[in-house]
Amino acid sequence: MLSEPRRLQRRLGRIYDVSRQHVKLSIGVVVIVTSVAYLIFSGATGSTMYFLTVPEIQQKLTTLKGEPIRVAGKVTQDPIDWDVRNLSLAFVIGDAQSRIPVRYKGVKPDMFQTGVDVIVEGRIGQDGVLVASVLMTSCPSKYQEEKSPTL
Repeated sequence: MLSEPRRLQRRLGRIYDVSRQHVKLSIGVVVIVTSVAYLIFSGATGSTMYFLTVPEIQQKLTTLKGEPIRVAGKVTQDPIDWDVRNLSLAFVIGDAQSRIPVRYKGVKPDMFQTGVDVIVEGRIGQDGVLVASVLMTSCPSKYQEEKSPTL
């Protein structure tokens, strides 16, 4: 039979081992939770960017001149001027009430045409034309119900 001090030392040794395991586990859980929280936060804030609509731009036109902006709108029925040689594109976005002329220099997106939703990033010049540095078209939704002819 073990003496009392030896039993106490064994018991304390087991408790010490168990508490060390708990500390290691706790540190691991904290590191994982912190990492996941950081990834969620940085992913949510880094990729989101607010864009204005054409009516909002019309209301704030004087204060937005020269400022970097992002605008969402629909390409109007107005003529689209595409110069292939200079990669220059001029068009108008908006609706019947509010419109903004846009100038873009770069490759024209494949889906670009009249009636397509676009997102434009750039600055409004003193002449009121949005000089775009980025032009993106929105893809049509694959989940829209197909219109079938009525019988």
